[in-house]
Amino acid sequence: MYADTAASTLPVTCGERRQVRVALNARAMAVYLQEAFGAQTAGVKMNSAGCHVLDVKYDPGQYCYVLYRIGTLLVTGMLRWPGSEGDIPATAQFIPELGMRVYPFEHDPALPGLRVAADGQAMAGVLAETLEECQGGRCRVLRCCVAPVRYRPGLRCTLRLNVWLRDTHSRDFRRRTLFAKVYNYLSEMISAHRAMEVLSNSAPAQQGRVVFARAIAVLPELRVILQESVEGTPLELYLSGMERDVTAGDPRGWTGVVRSAAALAAVHTAELSVDRQRPIAEELEHFVQRASRAATVSPVAGASLIRLAEALPAWYDRLADWGAEMSLSHGDCKPSQFLIGREVIAILDFDSCGMADPASDVGTYLATLRQLGIWQSLRANGSAAAQVRKAWLRALEDRFLEEYCTATNEGADFRRRAIWHEAVGLMRKAIRAFARSPRSLMPAAQVEEAWRCLETLPAAGSAQTLS
Repeated sequence: MYADTAASTLPVTCGERRQVRVALNARAMAVYLQEAFGAQTAGVKMNSAGCHVLDVKYDPGQYCYVLYRIGTLLVTGMLRWPGSEGDIPATAQFIPELGMRVYPFEHDPALPGLRVAADGQAMAGVLAETLEECQGGRCRVLRCCVAPVRYRPGLRCTLRLNVWLRDTHSRDFRRRTLFAKVYNYLSEMISAHRAMEVLSNSAPAQQGRVVFARAIAVLPELRVILQESVEGTPLELYLSGMERDVTAGDPRGWTGVVRSAAALAAVHTAELSVDRQRPIAEELEHFVQRASRAATVSPVAGASLIRLAEALPAWYDRLADWGAEMSLSHGDCKPSQFLIGREVIAILDFDSCGMADPASDVGTYLATLRQLGIWQSLRANGSAAAQVRKAWLRALEDRFLEEYCTATNEGADFRRRAIWHEAVGLMRKAIRAFARSPRSLMPAAQVEEAWRCLETLPAAGSAQTLS
């Protein structure tokens, strides 16, 4: 099943270790970035207080992308090693001491529309030609302010657009909030738009059971979808704030998670379909490759990741016996994708959606709750209050799964699939946590929790379980 990974598992060089170590040191990078961008960083303190590492994506022997904020400027730092491929923006500046190229994040070469989408003045002109209320000169776009919401280097970027309009007849002013989603490939943008149309026209949306953001314009030349905003409070806000002596979460978080289970069930049971497939087998192979490369940096952490990655397929072969099916699935289902309204709940960001086992969405959601418990425990050094909070989140996992199964009339076989997918989700998060910080304790803790999930399942061949 697995491709030969020998070529990509050579031990990393001392030079690469040093490059990554410096790249993740905000204090050191503040000096390099201030020298590179000069006047744009005027007034920024040359220390860690003036420079922040916002995100990291490190694949040993391949690449390391780091997103920095220095003052008000967002900068991408790119390290690539021999054998890896990737475009370099013409505007990138080279830091010879590090072998790093740096450039404003909006110059991402894989997102050609981002430079326009992130420019408020440019987007004001685009909106004047695009918005329905501006047709026939009914309204004028006075100003557009752009702020990044989520950015994944080389893949996608979501921007919030605060737009001020003036009615040319009444002279009244009003503000409108939109979102621009920038894609790397035209095909990805088209697939995402089709999914948005399918969801917006679905029975759950028409019946008011779930709300989905509607696309108001597609800009293929920029690979951008403009979509309307959706009202509601992010569910993840209700799940945060459990610190110090707090031993239980916000009751609104508990209620929101229960409601999100019903909303997700409504999507899965609506018999919707799109033309994109999301096979899990390819990701399992990818896990082994990434884990093998992680072992070149940290043999202990890498061995733990490899062991889990090699064990997961043994249960994969049993999914069909447990009733695995296909339906339109979110693909990145977690509390942060839900907005809680007074009467209805909204589900956001179907960019990764496709035809997959609905248990994969449930498992990914459960893995996120489990990860939150891990984070709480590590942050509080395993204090008694942290352990109680972790238990509260585990109970919330069980309640979410129970509510979903009740809404869909699913039984024990679905629960087994969901728990296996939870282990997969924890593996995915462990790989991502290692990519962000190779020295973090999170990957090992996530792997351990994945084994705890697997040990609750029927034995699968020679797969090992937590002793």
